[in-house]
Amino acid sequence: MSGEELYRLFVEKEDNGAFELLVGMYADELGRYINSIVRDYHESRHMTIEVFAKLAEIRGQFEGRSSIKTYLFTIGRNMAFRHLKTREKENHIPFDEIIGIYTDDSGDPYSIIERKETEARVREALKSLKYEQRAVIVLLYFDDMSYAQAAKAMGKSEKSIKSLAFRAKKSLRKILSKD
Repeated sequence: MSGEELYRLFVEKEDNGAFELLVGMYADELGRYINSIVRDYHESRHMTIEVFAKLAEIRGQFEGRSSIKTYLFTIGRNMAFRHLKTREKENHIPFDEIIGIYTDDSGDPYSIIERKETEARVREALKSLKYEQRAVIVLLYFDDMSYAQAAKAMGKSEKSIKSLAFRAKKSLRKILSKD
């Protein structure tokens, strides 16, 4: 059965089994799509659940002008962008996204403490950067993307990414040198 047919069964016959099949059909792919925007696995899983909850809540409002998959992904995209705007206002980036998880192979407690202090300084410095500057630093240096990949991810030209990265590094150096 297609997604549209399952949705129709859910709406017209109140078939919850059809809704569960619809969720099973699109949840993983929708979750990956949302995660590609918000870059937070747990938050993307939560939003995926919210998308399907919203679909159930607005039962019957889907008019079929697109595929049900496109409809779900549009709801997911809008939800993800609202989340990013909220996160930007809060000046928050998940710690794992900024620094990653570091361990010290030597096991030396002093080097571990020093590493943790450095991580905390970098984290605080990144928080004070503008959203786009933080994003480009994360993409280039923590996600190991090329300038071209970062440009595509941010919807900018490669030249503007190079310029943005230069300004971001300059700002980050200035902030860290104050310490």
